[in-house]
Amino acid sequence: MVEHSAFAGAQAVTATQGGTTVRAIEPLSVVSVTAWRGQEAALADAVRATFGLDLPQAGRWTAHAGLTAIWAGPGHWWLQRGGRSALMQELAALGDHAGLIDISDARAVLRLRGPLARDILLGLLPLDLHPSVFTPGQVASTIAAHMTVQVRQLDDKPTFDLSCLRSYAGSLWRALELASAGPPRLSALSA
Repeated sequence: MVEHSAFAGAQAVTATQGGTTVRAIEPLSVVSVTAWRGQEAALADAVRATFGLDLPQAGRWTAHAGLTAIWAGPGHWWLQRGGRSALMQELAALGDHAGLIDISDARAVLRLRGPLARDILLGLLPLDLHPSVFTPGQVASTIAAHMTVQVRQLDDKPTFDLSCLRSYAGSLWRALELASAGPPRLSALSA
């Protein structure tokens, strides 16, 4: 496993305007779990029995006892836990019902939290993030500055996790910096 930060070289931003913060969430243990054909119900039962965790429906995520299940597509979830752990080995018993791939070193996550978090993301994501539409417990795959990202709302503060491929971590960090600066003024661009 890679032991250095995916955000190495990025300016260490711990606060933006109005008390809104952004920080890297690392390390994380993440396993991609894809149900074998016809095994979704059996997989859900096995996850519930072993970990006390319900696999979420489309567009949702769930958590129990430090383990998070994030819907990633039909019959596909990411199970994650903070820190470096033996998560892949713990999930091995699910192999009768699903294919398992450790993607811990393939993903990078930024957490954006505070009163301006939603406004910053509105300048970056083509999603309706209004509190009546996108609420805690929801997840969506989308794009941010031409990168595929997964956005997950954690709470009403609001707090959002943005996950991308590790190789795009620095670019996502920079895109958040630019989005937090607000929209460019066209008058400033005129000659």
